[in-house]
Amino acid sequence: MKAIKMLAQIILRTLLIAIILTFFFSMMAGMYYNSEPRNIRTGIVDEDQSPLSRSIVYNIRSSDVFNVEYMPVDYLALQRLMDEGKIDAGVVIPHDLYKDALNGRSDRILAVLNGTANPIIPKLAVGNLNMIIMTVASQMQFHVPVEDLGAIPNYRHQMLPLLSVSSRVFYSPTVNMESSMLPAFMGLAMQVVSLVIIVLLLNVNLKQMRAKMPGIRLARQLPMKAVVMPVIISWLIVTTAIALAFYTVMVMFAVPLPVNFWNVVFVISVLVMAMESVSLFFSLNIRSTVVLVAIYTLIVLPAFMYSGFLVPFEQMPSFPRMAGGWFPLRYYLEALYGVFNRGLSLPNVGSYLNSLYYFTGGFLVLSILSVLVGSFERKRLASASRMSNNTDASPKEVLS
Repeated sequence: MKAIKMLAQIILRTLLIAIILTFFFSMMAGMYYNSEPRNIRTGIVDEDQSPLSRSIVYNIRSSDVFNVEYMPVDYLALQRLMDEGKIDAGVVIPHDLYKDALNGRSDRILAVLNGTANPIIPKLAVGNLNMIIMTVASQMQFHVPVEDLGAIPNYRHQMLPLLSVSSRVFYSPTVNMESSMLPAFMGLAMQVVSLVIIVLLLNVNLKQMRAKMPGIRLARQLPMKAVVMPVIISWLIVTTAIALAFYTVMVMFAVPLPVNFWNVVFVISVLVMAMESVSLFFSLNIRSTVVLVAIYTLIVLPAFMYSGFLVPFEQMPSFPRMAGGWFPLRYYLEALYGVFNRGLSLPNVGSYLNSLYYFTGGFLVLSILSVLVGSFERKRLASASRMSNNTDASPKEVLS
């Protein structure tokens, strides 16, 4: 029996280590494997409907960078798809493109980019579209009259290329990295601070309670008031501090702030509460600081790597995409990009906020159940302590 128990412990520990290493190896692999976006969600408006435009559409579809999911009828329909978050890149082929090219007049294809996406996506999209259009334009320019071959170049009145690309970016005109990176890094810091503050405050109350009742070992055995107050105080302190730091850093880096900054503060506060509810549950039931640090590491690092920040979420394999949904940071970033970069109202990012509410509600329910169990344990300790005191205080029998 003892050998079977030891074998079971070895197998369980091996599986646990294998699961932990799988997380870390997958995070490291995500940084180096297939780091460039593929299958960028794309919509194409073909206003020309000519052999040239069909050739351009064919080349875009043939590229492994673009995934043409929509062919809207006009520019407004393309813009609606961008507003709804269904595409990250759009191409508008203008009227008379083929006619202008045949007559030697230069014309431009419009690239519409989503500035709230991971900055790698719009930059890669416009770069590859430029390569496709330049290739098509160069092939068209090979058909020159024989008498013009070897002519002296006209440097004074140079001819523009027949086809070129101009870009238009929604929500983030500079397609800069700050709009995406700064909120993500702050989300990482918010996770750590929210997780740690709860542990510190609960440990202070637990230490004070042990002075009165030495038998208490776990934070769940604290009275309800000693558990609720640290949560409220921590939520107010962390939310206020992070909101002030967020505002200050954005001003320092000259990142444009949204009109309604209170929506950003609200999203921050929801993430803080979600992370604190997670920390509260584990802090109530685990005494070892080493175990808590290990658990929080497994929460913070995978959440950051699978959030879609370093590697675009759309290009991840199925498991990292699924794992990203296990952590609140994923939904925080989507909600924050909506209210911060795009200026959306809170109802427009309600689906992501609802996911954060589910995290908060679920772990708060588990925490409440833990406190109820701890209350029962505390009463048993108090009862045992009274019985022990009564036994010690009873008079000793006198032997005759």
